[in-house]
Amino acid sequence: MDECSSNEEVDAQRETNCGPTSEEFKNNHCVETLGNAEYVTHMSLANEPAKESRPLINPAIRVNMLARVAVSSAHFKHQQIGEPDLTLQEKIEIAQNVLDSNKVLFLSKFSNFLELEDLEFFQDSRHVYEIDFYVKQVMKSKNKGIQRNRVKNRRYEAMKELISQGDYFSEDEMKFREPYLYDQMVGQYLTDDEIQAKVDKSDLTFSNILLKHIDILNENVRFEHSKDVEEGQMEEHESDEEENENEEANMEDEDEEMEDGKPKIPEVQRQALREEFLTLMQEKFLRGDDKSFDYSKVDNNEAYDDLRTLNADAEEKYFEDEDAESVHSDTNS
Repeated sequence: MDECSSNEEVDAQRETNCGPTSEEFKNNHCVETLGNAEYVTHMSLANEPAKESRPLINPAIRVNMLARVAVSSAHFKHQQIGEPDLTLQEKIEIAQNVLDSNKVLFLSKFSNFLELEDLEFFQDSRHVYEIDFYVKQVMKSKNKGIQRNRVKNRRYEAMKELISQGDYFSEDEMKFREPYLYDQMVGQYLTDDEIQAKVDKSDLTFSNILLKHIDILNENVRFEHSKDVEEGQMEEHESDEEENENEEANMEDEDEEMEDGKPKIPEVQRQALREEFLTLMQEKFLRGDDKSFDYSKVDNNEAYDDLRTLNADAEEKYFEDEDAESVHSDTNS
């Protein structure tokens, strides 16, 4: 092999040794062997991802997260009696210092006040057990909240449907479900004419009269049961203040005008009590406390998802984020 060929083989071998491997560039092998190696080395390293490189995180995520924490009820530092409250800017600075120095500590202090979108900031650190733990806790908590809101919205849509149909929230049907509450708020104030107007005189056959009598007996049973439940709940939650209020209410009741053994109140007050009774029944339905209703047909039914509500929630969330960013901008200006 001649000298020229030998040199070409050496040069080729040197070019091979200068391939784009991180280890060779770290050892500066090409710089030592080739004249233009310094240029080549820098160009290659520019294209090589750094060992500690991570996907870039939108800076707005950090800004919004710190602003959200700052306006929350989180505890930032121990203060002496008489010491002025922390300003919004001071809270942001404290939260920022904790975040920069120790993400685990930040999450232990403030994770209860984070939203799902804040978690993206910690994605590159989830290999740390504690960080991954707190991230999962936030996700679990927020997903539960989302599901609760979804169920509430579905029940609300179902209630609107029932109201439009006209039966379920009619006075008679609500009386059937809650006879004692109805009597306390509506029934005892009905006039004789109103009571007679509710009697169906279209069919006074013996069979219908008998069935009506059975209905009355069943209604009395439901009334007593409903009364026991209502009075039990009142005793369980009654405070001294409520007892005083009840005493005053009883005194007022004694002062009510009596007509044929029935309390008499102004028509405006009667109408207000009717509306309050309807509101209580609707609230009970939304809470899931209506024992006569099968909530599984609503809570797990996507047909009750209101797109307008979902869009409104998304829009509200957007403006909340905008407000949080605006708050942070104002504090820095």
